[in-house]
Amino acid sequence: MSPVVAADPDELCRQFLTPGMRVHIASTMSRPNALVLALARVFRGTGRFRISVNALHAGVHALTMAGVVEHAVIGFAGDTFPTSRPNRLYARLPEGDPFPVEEWSLLSLLQRLIAGATGAPFAVSTSLSGSDLPQGHRQVDALRHEAGEAVLVPALRPDVTLLHAQCADERGNLYLSGPVAEGWWGALAAEQGVLATVETVRADPPAGAVCQIPAERVLGLAPCPYGAHPQGLTPLPDAGVDGYLDDYLFLEDLAQACADPALTEEWFERWVTGTAGHQGYLARLGEARLAGLHPASPVTAAVPDVIARSAPPTDREHHLVLAARTIARTIRTRGYGTVLAGIGTAHMASWLAARLLREEGVDVQVVNELGMIDFLPRAGDTFLFSQRHVQGCRQHAGTWEVLGGLVAGGAERTLGVLSAAQIDQQGRINTSRTPGGGFLVGSGGANDVASHVETIVVTAASPRRCPETVGFVTSPGRNVSQVVTEFGCFERDKTCEPFRLATWAPPPGLVRTDAAGPAETVRDRTGWQVRIADPLRHEPPPTADELALLRSIDPEGIFR
Repeated sequence: MSPVVAADPDELCRQFLTPGMRVHIASTMSRPNALVLALARVFRGTGRFRISVNALHAGVHALTMAGVVEHAVIGFAGDTFPTSRPNRLYARLPEGDPFPVEEWSLLSLLQRLIAGATGAPFAVSTSLSGSDLPQGHRQVDALRHEAGEAVLVPALRPDVTLLHAQCADERGNLYLSGPVAEGWWGALAAEQGVLATVETVRADPPAGAVCQIPAERVLGLAPCPYGAHPQGLTPLPDAGVDGYLDDYLFLEDLAQACADPALTEEWFERWVTGTAGHQGYLARLGEARLAGLHPASPVTAAVPDVIARSAPPTDREHHLVLAARTIARTIRTRGYGTVLAGIGTAHMASWLAARLLREEGVDVQVVNELGMIDFLPRAGDTFLFSQRHVQGCRQHAGTWEVLGGLVAGGAERTLGVLSAAQIDQQGRINTSRTPGGGFLVGSGGANDVASHVETIVVTAASPRRCPETVGFVTSPGRNVSQVVTEFGCFERDKTCEPFRLATWAPPPGLVRTDAAGPAETVRDRTGWQVRIADPLRHEPPPTADELALLRSIDPEGIFR
Protein backbone atom coordinates (compact mmCIF):
# COMPACT_ATOMS: atom_id res chain seq x y z
CA MET A 1 0.00 0.00 0.00
CA SER A 2 1.47 3.34 -1.05
CA PRO A 3 1.78 6.19 1.46
CA VAL A 4 -0.78 8.97 1.45
CA VAL A 5 0.50 12.06 -0.35
CA ALA A 6 -0.87 15.16 1.40
CA ALA A 7 -0.96 18.77 0.28
CA ASP A 8 0.85 20.05 3.37
CA PRO A 9 2.17 18.94 6.77
CA ASP A 10 -0.93 20.21 8.60
CA GLU A 11 -3.03 17.69 6.67
CA LEU A 12 -0.67 14.87 7.65
CA CYS A 13 -0.96 15.81 11.33
CA ARG A 14 -4.76 15.99 11.22
CA GLN A 15 -5.08 12.66 9.43
CA PHE A 16 -2.58 10.53 11.36
CA LEU A 17 -1.95 12.02 14.80
CA THR A 18 -4.16 11.69 17.87
CA PRO A 19 -3.49 13.29 21.26
CA GLY A 20 -1.80 10.88 23.66
CA MET A 21 0.35 9.31 20.96
CA ARG A 22 4.09 8.74 21.38
CA VAL A 23 5.67 10.91 18.69
CA HIS A 24 9.38 10.78 17.89
CA ILE A 25 11.08 13.67 16.07
CA ALA A 26 13.84 12.22 13.91
CA SER A 27 17.18 13.79 14.72
CA THR A 28 18.92 13.88 11.39
CA MET A 29 20.93 16.99 10.46
CA SER A 30 17.79 18.23 8.68
CA ARG A 31 15.05 18.15 11.30
CA PRO A 32 11.35 17.95 10.36
CA ASN A 33 10.66 21.51 11.48
CA ALA A 34 7.72 22.09 9.10
CA LEU A 35 6.00 19.02 10.59
CA VAL A 36 6.86 20.16 14.11
CA LEU A 37 5.31 23.59 13.52
CA ALA A 38 2.26 21.87 11.97
CA LEU A 39 1.88 19.69 15.08
CA ALA A 40 2.02 22.81 17.28
CA ARG A 41 -0.43 24.68 15.05
CA VAL A 42 -3.00 21.89 14.69
CA PHE A 43 -3.11 20.70 18.32
CA ARG A 44 -2.50 23.87 20.36
CA GLY A 45 -5.12 23.86 23.10
CA THR A 46 -6.69 20.57 21.98
CA GLY A 47 -4.30 17.77 22.96
CA ARG A 48 -0.87 16.71 24.15
CA PHE A 49 1.67 14.09 23.07
CA ARG A 50 4.53 12.08 24.53
CA ILE A 51 7.55 13.40 22.61
CA SER A 52 11.00 11.89 22.12
CA VAL A 53 13.83 13.80 20.45
CA ASN A 54 17.55 14.07 21.03
CA ALA A 55 17.35 17.86 21.42
CA LEU A 56 14.61 20.31 22.33
CA HIS A 57 15.95 23.20 20.27
CA ALA A 58 15.27 25.31 17.14
CA GLY A 59 11.79 24.63 15.73
CA VAL A 60 10.98 22.11 18.47
CA HIS A 61 10.62 25.04 20.88
CA ALA A 62 7.25 25.62 19.19
CA LEU A 63 5.86 22.45 20.77
CA THR A 64 6.74 23.80 24.21
CA MET A 65 5.20 27.18 23.37
CA ALA A 66 2.01 25.46 22.17
CA GLY A 67 1.64 23.37 25.33
CA VAL A 68 1.25 20.15 23.34
CA VAL A 69 3.96 18.15 25.17
CA GLU A 70 2.69 15.81 27.89
CA HIS A 71 6.09 14.14 28.54
CA ALA A 72 9.48 14.29 26.82
CA VAL A 73 12.44 11.95 26.35
CA ILE A 74 15.52 14.04 25.51
CA GLY A 75 19.29 14.31 25.49
CA PHE A 76 19.48 18.12 25.38
CA ALA A 77 17.23 21.15 25.85
CA GLY A 78 18.32 24.68 25.00
CA ASP A 79 19.91 26.47 22.06
CA THR A 80 22.90 25.42 19.97
CA PHE A 81 23.62 28.51 17.87
CA PRO A 82 26.11 30.04 17.99
CA THR A 83 27.01 27.78 20.90
CA SER A 84 25.30 25.64 23.52
CA ARG A 85 23.30 27.71 26.03
CA PRO A 86 20.23 27.39 28.29
CA ASN A 87 16.77 28.50 27.21
CA ARG A 88 14.24 30.10 29.57
CA LEU A 89 11.50 27.70 28.42
CA TYR A 90 13.29 24.83 30.21
CA ALA A 91 14.64 26.59 33.31
CA ARG A 92 12.33 24.58 35.63
CA LEU A 93 12.48 21.31 33.74
CA PRO A 94 13.81 19.32 36.75
CA GLU A 95 10.60 20.25 38.57
CA GLY A 96 8.44 18.87 35.75
CA ASP A 97 7.66 22.35 34.42
CA PRO A 98 6.52 22.74 31.65
CA PHE A 99 6.35 18.91 31.46
CA PRO A 100 7.96 15.82 32.98
CA VAL A 101 11.14 14.76 31.23
CA GLU A 102 13.53 11.83 30.94
CA GLU A 103 17.17 12.86 30.44
CA TRP A 104 19.60 10.63 28.54
CA SER A 105 22.86 10.92 26.66
CA LEU A 106 22.81 11.12 22.87
CA LEU A 107 24.19 7.62 22.31
CA SER A 108 22.08 5.91 24.97
CA LEU A 109 18.92 7.49 23.53
CA LEU A 110 19.90 6.26 20.07
CA GLN A 111 20.61 2.79 21.49
CA ARG A 112 17.08 2.73 22.88
CA LEU A 113 15.73 3.47 19.40
CA ILE A 114 17.93 0.79 17.84
CA ALA A 115 16.60 -1.71 20.38
CA GLY A 116 13.05 -0.69 19.46
CA ALA A 117 13.78 -0.94 15.74
CA THR A 118 15.35 -4.40 16.04
CA GLY A 119 12.71 -5.89 18.34
CA ALA A 120 14.93 -6.15 21.42
CA PRO A 121 13.44 -5.28 24.83
CA PHE A 122 16.66 -3.63 26.00
CA ALA A 123 20.01 -2.30 24.81
CA VAL A 124 23.31 -2.48 26.66
CA SER A 125 24.99 0.90 26.97
CA THR A 126 28.48 1.59 28.30
CA SER A 127 27.59 5.26 28.73
CA LEU A 128 25.83 6.60 31.86
CA SER A 129 27.86 4.70 34.48
CA GLY A 130 29.15 7.08 37.15
CA SER A 131 26.65 9.73 36.09
CA ASP A 132 23.42 11.06 37.58
CA LEU A 133 21.86 10.29 34.19
CA PRO A 134 19.36 8.97 33.28
CA GLN A 135 16.93 11.17 35.15
CA GLY A 136 13.19 10.58 35.15
CA HIS A 137 13.28 6.88 34.23
CA ARG A 138 12.91 4.14 36.84
CA GLN A 139 13.39 1.05 34.67
CA VAL A 140 17.17 1.14 34.31
CA ASP A 141 19.25 -1.74 35.65
CA ALA A 142 23.02 -1.91 36.01
CA LEU A 143 24.96 -5.06 35.16
CA ARG A 144 28.63 -5.88 35.36
CA HIS A 145 30.97 -6.76 32.54
CA GLU A 146 34.71 -7.12 32.38
CA ALA A 147 35.42 -3.45 31.59
CA GLY A 148 33.36 -2.05 34.47
CA GLU A 149 29.70 -1.10 34.54
CA ALA A 150 27.25 -1.22 31.68
CA VAL A 151 23.65 -0.10 31.83
CA LEU A 152 20.63 -1.97 30.55
CA VAL A 153 18.37 0.62 28.89
CA PRO A 154 14.79 -0.09 27.76
CA ALA A 155 13.78 -0.04 24.11
CA LEU A 156 12.07 3.09 22.82
CA ARG A 157 9.16 2.50 20.44
CA PRO A 158 7.19 5.57 19.43
CA ASP A 159 3.86 5.26 17.67
CA VAL A 160 4.82 7.66 14.87
CA THR A 161 8.10 9.27 13.80
CA LEU A 162 8.26 12.66 12.09
CA LEU A 163 11.06 12.98 9.54
CA HIS A 164 12.28 15.32 6.81
CA ALA A 165 14.03 13.76 3.82
CA GLN A 166 15.72 15.21 0.78
CA CYS A 167 13.31 13.43 -1.54
CA ALA A 168 10.88 10.58 -2.10
CA ASP A 169 10.27 8.47 -5.18
CA GLU A 170 6.81 7.84 -6.59
CA ARG A 171 6.40 4.67 -4.51
CA GLY A 172 7.02 6.62 -1.30
CA ASN A 173 10.56 5.48 -0.47
CA LEU A 174 12.47 8.22 1.36
CA TYR A 175 16.07 9.25 0.66
CA LEU A 176 18.45 11.12 2.97
CA SER A 177 21.82 12.61 2.16
CA GLY A 178 24.82 13.82 4.09
CA PRO A 179 25.64 13.19 7.75
CA VAL A 180 22.49 11.44 8.99
CA ALA A 181 22.84 11.67 12.81
CA GLU A 182 20.30 9.10 14.09
CA GLY A 183 19.76 7.89 10.51
CA TRP A 184 16.83 5.58 9.95
CA TRP A 185 16.62 4.10 13.46
CA GLY A 186 13.91 6.42 14.75
CA ALA A 187 11.89 5.74 11.61
CA LEU A 188 12.25 1.97 11.90
CA ALA A 189 11.42 2.03 15.62
CA ALA A 190 7.97 3.59 15.03
CA GLU A 191 5.22 1.01 15.57
CA GLN A 192 2.72 2.62 13.19
CA GLY A 193 5.11 4.31 10.79
CA VAL A 194 6.59 7.56 9.53
CA LEU A 195 5.12 10.92 8.59
CA ALA A 196 7.53 12.68 6.27
CA THR A 197 8.05 15.93 4.49
CA VAL A 198 10.34 15.99 1.47
CA GLU A 199 11.93 18.68 -0.66
CA THR A 200 10.73 16.97 -3.82
CA VAL A 201 9.13 13.81 -5.24
CA ARG A 202 10.81 12.24 -8.27
CA ALA A 203 10.17 9.30 -10.54
CA ASP A 204 13.46 7.45 -10.05
CA PRO A 205 15.54 6.72 -6.95
CA PRO A 206 18.54 9.07 -6.66
CA ALA A 207 21.93 7.40 -6.81
CA GLY A 208 23.71 9.50 -4.19
CA ALA A 209 21.52 8.92 -1.14
CA VAL A 210 23.26 7.83 2.07
CA CYS A 211 20.16 6.42 3.78
CA GLN A 212 16.89 5.01 2.46
CA ILE A 213 13.65 4.40 4.36
CA PRO A 214 11.32 1.92 2.63
CA ALA A 215 7.86 3.03 1.58
CA GLU A 216 6.23 0.27 3.63
CA ARG A 217 7.23 2.18 6.78
CA VAL A 218 5.78 5.48 5.52
CA LEU A 219 2.21 6.40 6.46
CA GLY A 220 2.11 9.66 4.56
CA LEU A 221 4.27 12.35 3.06
CA ALA A 222 3.98 15.91 1.85
CA PRO A 223 6.19 17.81 -0.59
CA CYS A 224 7.57 20.65 1.53
CA PRO A 225 10.40 22.83 0.17
CA TYR A 226 12.59 24.20 2.97
CA GLY A 227 10.91 21.74 5.31
CA ALA A 228 13.95 21.72 7.64
CA HIS A 229 14.13 25.53 8.01
CA PRO A 230 15.48 27.20 10.14
CA GLN A 231 17.99 24.35 10.12
CA GLY A 232 19.87 23.46 6.98
CA LEU A 233 19.67 20.65 4.44
CA THR A 234 22.54 18.76 2.84
CA PRO A 235 22.39 18.74 -0.98
CA LEU A 236 21.44 15.62 -2.92
CA PRO A 237 22.53 16.56 -6.46
CA ASP A 238 21.33 13.29 -8.02
CA ALA A 239 17.81 14.28 -6.98
CA GLY A 240 18.15 17.90 -8.07
CA VAL A 241 18.11 19.06 -4.43
CA ASP A 242 20.55 21.95 -3.89
CA GLY A 243 20.23 22.06 -0.12
CA TYR A 244 20.37 25.17 2.04
CA LEU A 245 22.19 26.66 5.01
CA ASP A 246 21.00 27.11 8.57
CA ASP A 247 19.21 30.45 8.97
CA TYR A 248 21.39 31.95 11.70
CA LEU A 249 19.42 35.19 11.94
CA PHE A 250 16.18 33.24 12.43
CA LEU A 251 17.77 31.07 15.14
CA GLU A 252 19.08 34.16 16.95
CA ASP A 253 15.66 35.83 16.80
CA LEU A 254 14.02 32.66 18.12
CA ALA A 255 16.44 32.44 21.06
CA GLN A 256 15.79 36.10 21.91
CA ALA A 257 12.03 35.57 21.68
CA CYS A 258 12.23 32.65 24.11
CA ALA A 259 13.89 34.91 26.71
CA ASP A 260 10.75 37.06 27.20
CA PRO A 261 7.21 35.61 27.60
CA ALA A 262 5.64 38.47 25.63
CA LEU A 263 8.11 38.01 22.77
CA THR A 264 7.56 34.25 22.90
CA GLU A 265 3.83 34.63 22.26
CA GLU A 266 4.48 37.20 19.54
CA TRP A 267 6.96 34.84 17.83
CA PHE A 268 4.47 31.96 17.98
CA GLU A 269 1.69 34.02 16.44
CA ARG A 270 3.98 35.30 13.71
CA TRP A 271 5.62 32.02 12.68
CA VAL A 272 3.16 29.30 13.68
CA THR A 273 -0.51 30.27 14.02
CA GLY A 274 -0.32 33.31 11.76
CA THR A 275 1.17 31.73 8.64
CA ALA A 276 -1.73 29.73 7.17
CA GLY A 277 0.47 26.65 6.92
CA HIS A 278 3.90 26.03 5.46
CA GLN A 279 3.30 28.01 2.27
CA GLY A 280 2.44 31.05 4.36
CA TYR A 281 5.57 30.46 6.42
CA LEU A 282 7.71 30.50 3.26
CA ALA A 283 5.93 33.60 1.98
CA ARG A 284 6.66 35.38 5.24
CA LEU A 285 10.33 34.45 4.98
CA GLY A 286 10.43 35.82 1.45
CA GLU A 287 12.27 34.71 -1.69
CA ALA A 288 15.30 36.93 -1.10
CA ARG A 289 15.94 35.49 2.35
CA LEU A 290 15.58 31.92 1.14
CA ALA A 291 17.88 32.59 -1.81
CA GLY A 292 20.49 33.85 0.66
CA LEU A 293 20.57 30.39 2.25
CA HIS A 294 22.04 28.77 -0.85
CA PRO A 295 25.08 26.64 0.07
CA ALA A 296 27.29 28.65 -2.26
CA SER A 297 26.55 31.90 -0.41
CA PRO A 298 29.87 33.50 0.55
CA VAL A 299 31.07 33.99 4.11
CA THR A 300 31.56 37.74 4.19
CA ALA A 301 33.09 38.24 7.64
CA ALA A 302 36.82 38.95 7.66
CA VAL A 303 39.34 40.37 10.09
CA PRO A 304 41.39 43.34 8.85
CA ASP A 305 45.03 42.34 8.35
CA VAL A 306 46.30 44.87 10.87
CA ILE A 307 44.09 43.30 13.59
CA ALA A 308 44.67 39.73 12.45
CA ARG A 309 48.42 39.97 13.00
CA SER A 310 49.19 42.88 15.29
CA ALA A 311 46.40 43.33 17.84
CA PRO A 312 47.26 41.92 21.28
CA PRO A 313 45.33 38.84 22.39
CA THR A 314 42.12 39.13 24.36
CA ASP A 315 41.80 36.91 27.42
CA ARG A 316 39.51 34.57 25.46
CA GLU A 317 41.96 34.33 22.58
CA HIS A 318 44.71 33.57 25.08
CA HIS A 319 42.56 30.79 26.56
CA LEU A 320 41.74 29.26 23.16
CA VAL A 321 45.38 29.21 22.11
CA LEU A 322 46.39 27.50 25.38
CA ALA A 323 43.64 24.92 24.83
CA ALA A 324 44.66 24.34 21.21
CA ARG A 325 48.30 23.84 22.24
CA THR A 326 47.23 21.32 24.87
CA ILE A 327 45.11 19.39 22.36
CA ALA A 328 47.89 19.40 19.76
CA ARG A 329 50.51 18.35 22.32
CA THR A 330 48.33 15.46 23.49
CA ILE A 331 47.75 14.27 19.93
CA ARG A 332 51.46 14.41 19.13
CA THR A 333 52.63 12.59 22.25
CA ARG A 334 49.91 9.94 22.45
CA GLY A 335 49.33 9.31 18.77
CA TYR A 336 45.60 9.96 18.49
CA GLY A 337 44.23 9.93 14.95
CA THR A 338 40.78 11.35 15.70
CA VAL A 339 39.49 14.21 17.84
CA LEU A 340 35.80 14.54 18.68
CA ALA A 341 34.97 18.13 19.53
CA GLY A 342 31.98 19.04 21.66
CA ILE A 343 30.17 22.28 20.95
CA GLY A 344 31.51 25.57 22.32
CA THR A 345 35.04 26.65 23.18
CA ALA A 346 35.93 22.95 22.86
CA HIS A 347 35.25 22.82 19.14
CA MET A 348 36.91 26.16 18.47
CA ALA A 349 40.09 25.04 20.27
CA SER A 350 39.98 21.68 18.46
CA TRP A 351 39.70 23.36 15.07
CA LEU A 352 42.67 25.59 15.87
CA ALA A 353 44.70 22.59 17.09
CA ALA A 354 43.95 20.65 13.91
CA ARG A 355 45.05 23.61 11.78
CA LEU A 356 48.28 24.01 13.76
CA LEU A 357 49.01 20.29 13.46
CA ARG A 358 48.32 20.32 9.74
CA GLU A 359 50.90 23.08 9.28
CA GLU A 360 53.39 20.74 11.01
CA GLY A 361 52.46 17.88 8.66
CA VAL A 362 50.46 15.99 11.30
CA ASP A 363 47.05 14.78 10.13
CA VAL A 364 44.22 14.31 12.60
CA GLN A 365 40.57 13.63 11.77
CA VAL A 366 38.10 16.07 13.31
CA VAL A 367 34.65 14.53 13.75
CA ASN A 368 31.40 15.53 15.43
CA GLU A 369 28.52 13.61 16.97
CA LEU A 370 26.12 14.00 14.04
CA GLY A 371 28.38 12.10 11.63
CA MET A 372 30.69 14.63 10.02
CA ILE A 373 33.97 12.76 9.43
CA ASP A 374 37.36 14.37 8.78
CA PHE A 375 36.51 18.02 8.24
CA LEU A 376 38.00 21.41 8.89
CA PRO A 377 35.72 24.43 9.11
CA ARG A 378 35.05 26.93 6.39
CA ALA A 379 36.78 30.08 7.64
CA GLY A 380 34.28 32.59 9.00
CA ASP A 381 31.56 30.09 9.96
CA THR A 382 31.96 29.06 13.60
CA PHE A 383 28.84 26.90 13.97
CA LEU A 384 29.92 23.33 14.71
CA PHE A 385 27.16 21.74 12.62
CA SER A 386 27.17 24.17 9.68
CA GLN A 387 26.19 22.86 6.28
CA ARG A 388 29.21 24.74 4.94
CA HIS A 389 31.46 22.34 6.84
CA VAL A 390 29.50 19.35 5.53
CA GLN A 391 30.71 20.15 2.04
CA GLY A 392 34.30 19.60 3.14
CA CYS A 393 33.79 16.28 4.95
CA ARG A 394 35.77 13.32 3.70
CA GLN A 395 32.92 11.02 4.70
CA HIS A 396 29.31 11.32 5.83
CA ALA A 397 28.21 8.97 8.59
CA GLY A 398 25.92 9.15 11.64
CA THR A 399 25.82 9.26 15.42
CA TRP A 400 26.01 5.47 15.68
CA GLU A 401 29.25 5.36 13.71
CA VAL A 402 30.85 8.28 15.57
CA LEU A 403 29.73 7.91 19.20
CA GLY A 404 29.22 4.17 18.91
CA GLY A 405 32.22 3.21 16.78
CA LEU A 406 34.90 5.89 16.87
CA VAL A 407 34.24 6.78 20.53
CA ALA A 408 32.76 3.83 22.45
CA GLY A 409 34.69 1.37 20.29
CA GLY A 410 37.82 3.40 19.64
CA ALA A 411 39.08 4.48 23.04
CA GLU A 412 42.76 4.14 22.14
CA ARG A 413 42.46 6.10 18.90
CA THR A 414 40.11 8.99 19.73
CA LEU A 415 40.62 12.08 21.90
CA GLY A 416 37.57 13.89 23.27
CA VAL A 417 37.44 17.65 23.87
CA LEU A 418 34.52 19.08 25.85
CA SER A 419 33.32 22.38 27.25
CA ALA A 420 31.78 22.38 30.73
CA ALA A 421 29.49 24.59 32.77
CA GLN A 422 31.08 23.07 35.89
CA ILE A 423 33.90 20.62 36.59
CA ASP A 424 35.22 19.47 39.96
CA GLN A 425 38.70 18.33 40.97
CA GLN A 426 37.79 14.71 40.24
CA GLY A 427 36.96 15.63 36.62
CA ARG A 428 33.20 15.19 37.00
CA ILE A 429 31.31 17.46 34.59
CA ASN A 430 27.96 19.17 35.13
CA THR A 431 26.06 20.55 32.13
CA SER A 432 22.62 19.71 33.52
CA ARG A 433 21.84 21.78 36.65
CA THR A 434 22.45 25.26 37.98
CA PRO A 435 23.63 25.54 41.61
CA GLY A 436 20.02 26.41 42.47
CA GLY A 437 18.64 23.28 40.82
CA GLY A 438 17.47 24.88 37.58
CA PHE A 439 18.14 23.32 34.19
CA LEU A 440 21.19 24.05 32.05
CA VAL A 441 21.22 22.08 28.77
CA GLY A 442 21.79 18.38 29.53
CA SER A 443 24.31 15.93 28.15
CA GLY A 444 23.99 15.77 24.41
CA GLY A 445 26.94 13.57 23.46
CA ALA A 446 29.21 14.76 26.29
CA ASN A 447 28.50 11.82 28.61
CA ASP A 448 29.22 9.38 25.79
CA VAL A 449 32.58 11.02 25.11
CA ALA A 450 33.71 11.29 28.74
CA SER A 451 32.49 7.74 29.45
CA HIS A 452 34.79 6.17 26.87
CA VAL A 453 37.85 8.16 25.77
CA GLU A 454 40.58 10.36 27.17
CA THR A 455 39.02 13.80 27.49
CA ILE A 456 40.35 17.35 27.70
CA VAL A 457 37.95 19.91 29.21
CA VAL A 458 38.14 23.59 28.20
CA THR A 459 36.51 25.93 30.73
CA ALA A 460 36.89 29.38 32.20
CA ALA A 461 37.88 29.25 35.87
CA SER A 462 35.83 30.61 38.75
CA PRO A 463 34.81 29.19 42.14
CA ARG A 464 31.35 28.60 40.71
CA ARG A 465 32.61 26.85 37.57
CA CYS A 466 35.29 24.84 39.37
CA PRO A 467 33.71 23.77 42.68
CA GLU A 468 35.15 21.17 45.00
CA THR A 469 32.27 18.83 44.06
CA VAL A 470 29.62 19.33 41.38
CA GLY A 471 26.02 19.03 42.51
CA PHE A 472 25.00 16.97 39.46
CA VAL A 473 27.22 14.61 37.49
CA THR A 474 26.30 14.78 33.81
CA SER A 475 29.55 13.18 32.62
CA PRO A 476 31.87 11.00 34.71
CA GLY A 477 35.38 12.22 35.42
CA ARG A 478 37.35 8.99 35.16
CA ASN A 479 38.66 9.75 31.65
CA VAL A 480 39.28 13.49 32.06
CA SER A 481 43.06 13.92 32.00
CA GLN A 482 43.46 17.70 31.55
CA VAL A 483 41.45 20.84 32.27
CA VAL A 484 42.53 23.98 30.40
CA THR A 485 41.64 27.28 32.05
CA GLU A 486 42.56 30.78 30.94
CA PHE A 487 45.66 30.84 33.20
CA GLY A 488 47.03 27.34 32.61
CA CYS A 489 46.42 23.63 32.27
CA PHE A 490 45.61 21.24 35.12
CA GLU A 491 46.77 17.66 34.70
CA ARG A 492 46.82 14.37 36.58
CA ASP A 493 48.63 11.07 36.09
CA LYS A 494 45.89 8.79 37.41
CA THR A 495 42.15 9.28 37.21
CA CYS A 496 41.73 8.74 40.95
CA GLU A 497 43.96 11.75 41.73
CA PRO A 498 42.91 15.40 41.99
CA PHE A 499 44.30 17.77 39.36
CA ARG A 500 47.43 19.85 39.79
CA LEU A 501 48.34 23.01 37.90
CA ALA A 502 50.97 21.87 35.40
CA THR A 503 51.37 24.93 33.16
CA TRP A 504 51.25 28.63 34.04
CA ALA A 505 50.34 31.27 31.46
CA PRO A 506 48.28 34.15 32.92
CA PRO A 507 46.18 36.04 30.35
CA PRO A 508 46.67 39.79 29.76
CA GLY A 509 43.67 40.74 31.89
CA LEU A 510 44.93 38.78 34.87
CA VAL A 511 48.42 40.22 34.57
CA ARG A 512 47.06 43.79 34.51
CA THR A 513 44.64 43.46 37.43
CA ASP A 514 46.22 40.91 39.76
CA ALA A 515 49.85 40.17 40.50
CA ALA A 516 48.97 36.90 42.26
CA GLY A 517 51.10 33.87 41.50
CA PRO A 518 49.97 30.37 40.52
CA ALA A 519 48.97 29.18 44.02
CA GLU A 520 47.00 32.33 44.82
CA THR A 521 45.27 32.21 41.43
CA VAL A 522 44.17 28.60 41.92
CA ARG A 523 42.89 29.50 45.39
CA ASP A 524 41.04 32.61 44.17
CA ARG A 525 39.61 31.25 40.93
CA THR A 526 38.62 27.71 41.88
CA GLY A 527 37.23 25.73 44.78
CA TRP A 528 39.98 23.14 44.34
CA GLN A 529 42.90 22.13 46.51
CA VAL A 530 46.01 24.11 45.66
CA ARG A 531 48.25 21.55 43.98
CA ILE A 532 51.12 22.87 41.85
CA ALA A 533 53.41 20.70 39.73
CA ASP A 534 57.11 20.76 40.43
CA PRO A 535 58.49 21.89 38.09
CA LEU A 536 55.68 24.16 36.89
CA ARG A 537 55.98 24.72 33.14
CA HIS A 538 55.70 28.37 32.01
CA GLU A 539 54.00 28.76 28.62
CA PRO A 540 54.80 31.67 26.32
CA PRO A 541 52.00 34.02 25.22
CA PRO A 542 50.17 33.37 21.94
CA THR A 543 52.24 34.04 18.85
CA ALA A 544 51.22 36.32 16.00
CA ASP A 545 50.77 33.28 13.74
CA GLU A 546 48.52 31.49 16.26
CA LEU A 547 46.37 34.59 16.70
CA ALA A 548 46.11 35.21 12.96
CA LEU A 549 44.96 31.64 12.40
CA LEU A 550 42.41 31.81 15.21
CA ARG A 551 41.06 35.13 13.96
CA SER A 552 40.70 33.76 10.44
CA ILE A 553 38.54 30.92 11.80
CA ASP A 554 36.42 33.27 13.95
CA PRO A 555 36.52 36.68 12.25
CA GLU A 556 33.35 37.90 13.99
CA GLY A 557 34.82 37.18 17.40
CA ILE A 558 31.93 34.97 18.52
CA PHE A 559 34.23 32.79 20.61
CA ARG A 560 37.24 35.13 20.82
